[in-house]
Amino acid sequence: MQLIGFILVVTGIAKGLECGAGCNAERGHCEKAVGCRCKPGWRGKSCDQCIPFPGCSHGTCEKAWQCICQEGWVGSHCDQDTRLCSSQPCSGNATCIETGTGGFLCVCPRGFVGESCRLRKGPCLTNGSPCQNGGTCTDGGGAAVYSSCLCPPGFAGDFCEINADGCQPNPCLHGGNCTNHGLAFACDCPVGFSGFTCNDSAPPAAPPPCIARPCANAGVCAEKPDGSFSCACLRGFSGPLCAQQHRPRAKPKPARAPEHRVLSLTPQHYALPARAFHKLLRPPETEPLKITLKEAGHSSGGPVTHGQLLCFSVLALLTCLVILGTTGIVFFGRCETWLANAKYSQLVRQHREHLLREAGAGGPDEPENSVNIILPEKIRLTSFGRHYTSI
Repeated sequence: MQLIGFILVVTGIAKGLECGAGCNAERGHCEKAVGCRCKPGWRGKSCDQCIPFPGCSHGTCEKAWQCICQEGWVGSHCDQDTRLCSSQPCSGNATCIETGTGGFLCVCPRGFVGESCRLRKGPCLTNGSPCQNGGTCTDGGGAAVYSSCLCPPGFAGDFCEINADGCQPNPCLHGGNCTNHGLAFACDCPVGFSGFTCNDSAPPAAPPPCIARPCANAGVCAEKPDGSFSCACLRGFSGPLCAQQHRPRAKPKPARAPEHRVLSLTPQHYALPARAFHKLLRPPETEPLKITLKEAGHSSGGPVTHGQLLCFSVLALLTCLVILGTTGIVFFGRCETWLANAKYSQLVRQHREHLLREAGAGGPDEPENSVNIILPEKIRLTSFGRHYTSI
């Protein structure tokens, strides 16, 4: 163990000799290529200078990351000046006095007032503000002999005593809207009121004339700028209110025969002879009207016309042709089936005879053969072709 400790000491001494004797082993370490490398918070060739806290404006350090404020400065970053008078906050020849609590006091010379002695003593400060209605007193920074007033909008006069806004307060009654025109004003009155200040009751405005629908017979009402109206009438109607209807003109009637004169008979007329009385009733110049009636003749035709008869004949002929065609097709099919069955029967009969001949051709020594022939029943040969010749 003593040997190991001795080796370490010798190694440290050798490294210290390489970086020089000034490298502080507590604040840095020696590197062969770089030299003395400082720990965080220290700097310098021998790592003997401390680094103050970041942001420390007017302070120093004794250890790493300290901020020890210089005289006249306070705060965590030493950025607050306790010597406020050094920035000369008092203007002119005023005297600045530090109160010791972070504040200062300005002693103003004669003729100046204010916290920083910037205001010159003038009429507005000496005599007070004479302005009314919120006016601002001005005296040229104390250089003017007399003060004047700067008036707010709506007021005028040397002391802002004149109300230049005629709408303040609102002179319009019954909720009228006031419009300012300098010293004058105008009122916009609501419906039902009139007058300079809306103090008079106005009669209600007449309704539009077309609301009452004055145009008759579906006429269209159109209002005019002067308050009147006009009616656009439909076809067949006319007049200011479309109340007059146009009727079609009557056709001229044919001239009538002169009417008979009505005779006024007196008892003396009945005393006349019969012939004279009849002449009196029917003057000779007039003749009785004769009317001849003649019946209109109608042609007495038969119940069926010539065209209808021709149409019926064509339809009957077509019906007969259809019936004959259908009958021929059915008959042809039946005949073909009958011929096929007859031909089949003949072939079966020939085949049976051939079998019987073969069965009886044996010798006397040969045993007698028994032949059973099973013939099929006749069938419908509608599906067989015409070239069917043998079984």
